[in-house]
Amino acid sequence: MKTNYFIYPYLLLLVFIFSACSKTPVSKSVTPVKIVTTPLDTTPLPNTVSKSDTIKVMAYNVLNYGDLCQGPTSLLDGYLKTIVQFANPDLFSCEKMNAFPISPTDPANLAVEITNNVLNADFPSKYAYATPSDISGDSKMSVLFYNKQKFTFISMQTIVSYISDFNLYKLYYNDPNLTITHDTTYLYVLVNHTQSGSSSTDRDQQETQEMQALRSKFAYLPNLINMGDFNLRSSYEAGYQAITTSTDSTTKMSDPPFYPDKVFAYPANWDNDPVDYSSYLTTSTRKLTNVPNTCGTSGGASSWYDHIFISPWLIKGTNYISYIPKSYQTIGNDGNRVDEDINSPIPVVNTSAPSAVIDALFQFSNKYPVTIKLLIKANRSGHSVADPIAKN
Repeated sequence: MKTNYFIYPYLLLLVFIFSACSKTPVSKSVTPVKIVTTPLDTTPLPNTVSKSDTIKVMAYNVLNYGDLCQGPTSLLDGYLKTIVQFANPDLFSCEKMNAFPISPTDPANLAVEITNNVLNADFPSKYAYATPSDISGDSKMSVLFYNKQKFTFISMQTIVSYISDFNLYKLYYNDPNLTITHDTTYLYVLVNHTQSGSSSTDRDQQETQEMQALRSKFAYLPNLINMGDFNLRSSYEAGYQAITTSTDSTTKMSDPPFYPDKVFAYPANWDNDPVDYSSYLTTSTRKLTNVPNTCGTSGGASSWYDHIFISPWLIKGTNYISYIPKSYQTIGNDGNRVDEDINSPIPVVNTSAPSAVIDALFQFSNKYPVTIKLLIKANRSGHSVADPIAKN
């Protein structure tokens, strides 16, 4: 449990004095009380250690993984292993997986397939997956995988089940000092895949519901990541605005290339002006409709559907976790892929990743994965800013 170290202002008792005869209220002036906060005591406790971790976060639309359109899962597993070996994520969301039975003992569970035959095949005993859901009955599902050496999974809550499930996962950092400080550093990860299409009506509704649920749940946003394939065409969409704007600055999220990195400024229309956002485009890795297969969209890099939004706490490093500036990256996109294959030598050879990785990205999905890095510091004092109390 976290202790709230804020000192709240004394309640003011407004006393109304009434005249015994006339009953006329007597006015009294009240001096506003100044709200005082006490800085956290950061004095290290005995036997604690100084440590920091860099956490790599990756969101990836895996193009109907498991539906066999692109071939057997064993073939796709090989490509994904190559990608994971290169990216080495600590938190890894897979969007647009073919729907599968959730039971961990069911041989058709695709989360178990990726955990055992991709992630832990690359890095033995490193990864686990957080329990997903499919309350909406969608034909596609999203799953969060995590480095269990660094994180422990606590719970999952489906906060949107309109068309597809948006799941909010709660984890905590495996702080080496936790047995001494008893002060837990939590991280929430929201994974989603919105409705695609030229009309934004459905995804506007999904994203609006998502942010309403978060703002209803938390008075202010904690350490929180919101990631996935949002199918956004521009910053004008109501869904994008629902995420990035709020009358309360503590409940709005940021798209790192816009803030805090300030690579771009609003408004932004990457669908109409892809060249202006060339290094950040996530769809498509493929130019032709039939190469390497006919299972995904084509046209080369043309829009920016996949994003990782972060909360104010992560920008400011309020509670032991902070976004590493300029760490946002679209893996495999060298900025020269507009209307071209990821592995095309035109206009130049893509050297943003090893050639085997570039080819694996081309073969595995029509989408580019996006990543950010977070810095986590071990808590040595046993003191921290109070997490918002979850209301539901």
